[in-house]
Amino acid sequence: MPIPNGLTWSLRKIWHNREVFLQANGVDQFVQAGKFRIQKMYKFLHPVGAQVGWKRLICNSHASPKSTFIVWLAVQNRLATKDRLIRWQLSIDGTCGLCQLASENLEHLFFSCSYSQEIWNQVLLSLGVTRTVLPWHEEVQIAVKKSRSKQKQACKYSIAFIESVYCIWLQRNAKVFRDHVDPIKTVVSNIMFNVECRCQ
Repeated sequence: MPIPNGLTWSLRKIWHNREVFLQANGVDQFVQAGKFRIQKMYKFLHPVGAQVGWKRLICNSHASPKSTFIVWLAVQNRLATKDRLIRWQLSIDGTCGLCQLASENLEHLFFSCSYSQEIWNQVLLSLGVTRTVLPWHEEVQIAVKKSRSKQKQACKYSIAFIESVYCIWLQRNAKVFRDHVDPIKTVVSNIMFNVECRCQ
């Protein structure tokens, strides 16, 4: 049935959305204890999306918002690494600027690159973790697992992971745009300072 002429904007919107109530077999589905529940209507309109394993790492993080945002992009493989820029038809040198040894992609940048690997290794040692640095996806899984714990050390680990990824990304950008990279010791000090500040 077409929308009648002469209706106000709000009435037009209501008229247009009457289909929602028809699909739901009336308004009764959204009523609880005699009151209309917006939450029920919202859940009807927006069914639950796919569950992602990294949700807790991102949503419950005590790390800085900008660091968390960069990790959110990274876990979805949405950072503008050189391999992605090349796929977007940009003519650039695809070599990793930090180590100059391999093509830059997400897995290389975090933590196959010798520069980023050494940063993460030093951060792990600062946290009292003695193990080898693992590939990106395995490190993400460990950080996700730690983010589920309420223990202070696990919280520190999650923040350290997020801040490390962010600082490595900043160093990568500094190399690309200013041809400058800070010494590993300086980067690790900055990361651990941020971790300690965020854990207070």
